[in-house]
Amino acid sequence: MRRTLIILVVVSCVIGVGAIFAAPSFRSFRAEEPLPVRTEIVAKGTLTETISAPGTVEPVTKVDISAEVSARIVEIRRREGDRVEKGELVIRLDDRDLNAALAATEARRDGERFRLEAERARIVGDRQSLENARLTLDRQQKLYESGDVSRQALDDATLRVRDLESQVIAQENTISVIEKSMATAEAQIEQAKQAVRRTAILSNIDGVVTLLNAEVGELVVVGTMNNPGTKIMTIADLGTMRILAKVSESDIARIAHGQNAEVRINAYKNRVFSGRVSEVPLQRMLEKDNTGYFPVKVALELDGEIIFSGLGGNVDVIVGTHEGIVIPSQAVVERRASELPSDVRSNPLVENERRVTPIVFKVVDGKAVPAPVRVGPSNLTHSLIVEGLQVDDVVITGPFKTLEKLKPGEAVAPDENAGVGDDKGGGPPSGGGQGGGSRGGRRGGGGMHMRF
Repeated sequence: MRRTLIILVVVSCVIGVGAIFAAPSFRSFRAEEPLPVRTEIVAKGTLTETISAPGTVEPVTKVDISAEVSARIVEIRRREGDRVEKGELVIRLDDRDLNAALAATEARRDGERFRLEAERARIVGDRQSLENARLTLDRQQKLYESGDVSRQALDDATLRVRDLESQVIAQENTISVIEKSMATAEAQIEQAKQAVRRTAILSNIDGVVTLLNAEVGELVVVGTMNNPGTKIMTIADLGTMRILAKVSESDIARIAHGQNAEVRINAYKNRVFSGRVSEVPLQRMLEKDNTGYFPVKVALELDGEIIFSGLGGNVDVIVGTHEGIVIPSQAVVERRASELPSDVRSNPLVENERRVTPIVFKVVDGKAVPAPVRVGPSNLTHSLIVEGLQVDDVVITGPFKTLEKLKPGEAVAPDENAGVGDDKGGGPPSGGGQGGGSRGGRRGGGGMHMRF
């Protein structure tokens, strides 16, 4: 037993000593093993600068059919999806009460007409009596002056004339009142006829019924558009559509009439519709959370295709293009100046007063070499490098976790499958340069970004 124990102790010591001497060699082997990275050869390209905003598809021309009189629906001739022509009857309301009111108004007018005729006939006789009384007064005046009649006879003739004049004036006023009443009755009759005509609701445009809010037998009322029962039907021209984009107030200054746009509608997967800015509002609107936006209208180019109204989508308005060296945004990382080699810190692109410096790792002789760069317009996928790289340089583009921890001078080996699936969102955006801040993506209602 003692002999066996001694042998085991000796063997353990030999193994331990061997491990001590072998460890540095193993660590050296592991340290020299290159990191697998994804690389890309630098080339020139084009960044298309766009402003993105969510929106809702709507017809350029649509009409909300509402009731102009309160009545029950007795007939609906067109339903959702039916095509209608301008001037076509689409809904009929119950007109019985309105016709009865029209008949009553006409009867009232006819009664006033007969009364007017009677007053006009009566005033003719009173005027003749007045004329006769005036002649009698003239004779009595002359006889009184000659002393043939008494003063009483003259006064009686004068009183008779004045009495008849008052009667004529009263009858003339009565006739005027009746004539005004007749005019009022005629206006009421016209209003009643108009109300009867409004029970037959016609389409104002050629289009398609996109919404029906009521059914036969329901009571429709006159009121504001928010009141239930007011909007009966919506007719829209689906041949000319647009998307109402909610552009954030930080981007609206770069939107202009006539700019081209690309529209992606949620219901139409993998399709891009062409559009053009048709209207830029001057008044800011507010969301329920008090976020400001501007409702920019973008006309869609559908070439006769019919699409659904009310769909959600996203608009990319093209506001500019940039030519130059373009690389994936993920390749641009930030490092403290103190972490860079001394020969790199002397590069004029390294601003020592700034907390961090944007750099790109180039592959030179199998090693990662940091290159300070000046970044231009960027988005979540690509960035324009204004200065710091040359065409045909080989840069490390991923994986992002490797780029985060990569140190200058580390050995690397190109492997296009390295870290595939590990990158989340393309890494954090880097700042600086023209258009800085646009890589923050879509802010609230939208945002500016570039397309490569």
